[in-house]
Amino acid sequence: MRRSIIREFEQLSESLSNYSTMFGYNLKNLCIKAEEVSLLPVQVLVEGEMKNLEKCTVIARKDDYSFMIFPKFEEDMLAVAKGIMAVHPEFKQEEKIMKVDTLDENDEPTEADAHYILVTMPEVDDDRYDALKKGVEALYEGCKNQMDVANTNADVKLAVLTVDETPENMRLIKAERDKLNKQWTEHRDGLYHEKLQEIEDAHNKWLNQKADLDQKQKEKEDARGENVTYSMRMGKHEEEAN
Repeated sequence: MRRSIIREFEQLSESLSNYSTMFGYNLKNLCIKAEEVSLLPVQVLVEGEMKNLEKCTVIARKDDYSFMIFPKFEEDMLAVAKGIMAVHPEFKQEEKIMKVDTLDENDEPTEADAHYILVTMPEVDDDRYDALKKGVEALYEGCKNQMDVANTNADVKLAVLTVDETPENMRLIKAERDKLNKQWTEHRDGLYHEKLQEIEDAHNKWLNQKADLDQKQKEKEDARGENVTYSMRMGKHEEEAN
């Protein structure tokens, strides 16, 4: 295979890879689970200078849906909270305290309070469920269109470059072309379906929690109704006795 054809394949592969990677990045920023990539744009104003969040905090994932963010200096707590709010106003923030093991001035084991911000992803209720699915569809179609254009442009160039190729070489070129397209199409579609499943899981989690709350509320109301009925019966019996 001639060098010019190989170079065209390499350029196409790079384009498809870039589009697919950006698609994955954009999906992660449709925040459902606690993805550290969503915190990359956060800037914190520390002593008059803007710093990346990871430079002035320690970030730990508490569970699938929340982060624990520890400022390296406690006085930066408010600045960190403001920085997160500026990029992700939808995130729920709570100031928390954790007991940690440390050493005192005499190098004796002791405990100290570590202040941190608990950052929780917003719940996927019915409204957010619909909005997220529309957002994923829009990103998917955008990525698909970009990849289609890249493929079309590459096919035009390859048609010119392969005009004098033998039938056997053309079969090899077509096989490589199909393999490359299949690789990145499957990668893109895998990201797409994975995100949709993530949305479904988070929405089902919210539905289950809502059902539990509704059931508890119903039980409370039923109990209240029984108490009222009992009180009315007792009052009636007292009236009859008198």
